[in-house]
Amino acid sequence: MIPADLGLVFSLLLKHREIHGNPPDRPLRENELEASRILADASQADLRDLDEFLAIQGFNIEIRDGLEFGIPPKSGRNNYIYVMTRLRGEPLAGYLDKTWAIEEIRDGRRQSLKAERVVWLARMWLTLQWFFYERIDRQPSEVSRYREALVSEKLLIETLSQGIEQLGNAGRPEGSAGTAWDLLWNNKERLPAYAGRFIRVMEVAGMIQDAGNPGEYRQTLVAAVDMATNAEQELAYLMPADTSTSLEERTVELIAGHTNEGGGHAVTAEN
Repeated sequence: MIPADLGLVFSLLLKHREIHGNPPDRPLRENELEASRILADASQADLRDLDEFLAIQGFNIEIRDGLEFGIPPKSGRNNYIYVMTRLRGEPLAGYLDKTWAIEEIRDGRRQSLKAERVVWLARMWLTLQWFFYERIDRQPSEVSRYREALVSEKLLIETLSQGIEQLGNAGRPEGSAGTAWDLLWNNKERLPAYAGRFIRVMEVAGMIQDAGNPGEYRQTLVAAVDMATNAEQELAYLMPADTSTSLEERTVELIAGHTNEGGGHAVTAEN
């Protein structure tokens, strides 16, 4: 793989996180067919070089056969799917904006603590994953079921609202969960605005895409591969809450970046 080919492949992965020469539910992106052909012709040594290049920047490449997802091959098209994911244990490159999502859900018309936005982002993320997994009795390893993983902005708001009401009725807990409780319960009237901006952020980030019906979205293949990788790496705090962990506890774990068994930092209501 010559440097120009590597540059083309990386630019597409960095922008879209996915290269597929035979996408079933979207048009080919600019230069995507060429990039998929480059990857199809790549030797094992070329793919190792690509993997090393990505690893330096905190990324990994996942390669899946389209047949795994019921995508029939087409003549002259590479049916393998190449997805760029985070490489566990490695820092991201300095040129990436790590606070982009937190800033994008900010309401420019009012002041808000960064801690408030972080807590709301965590709560909305976990609720979104509930729609994609628990609601349809699906495991993260079942990547091929990503087309079943549906959500609408209206249902997201209703589910979040019900959860916040249950949270308030249960009373304020102690510790970090109590701080998260304050930021959610005391700002519950801002839920619709936060949810609307969250949906836009998830769409721009390639985690959801239009499902064909007004206001309805489904999980993307990239997001499904991401969650399967997280599960394989036992990153439980990125998963929806389970029978042994409440949603409030999982929210705190997600913010801290570790489960209760690990080390990390507590949530504090600071700027």
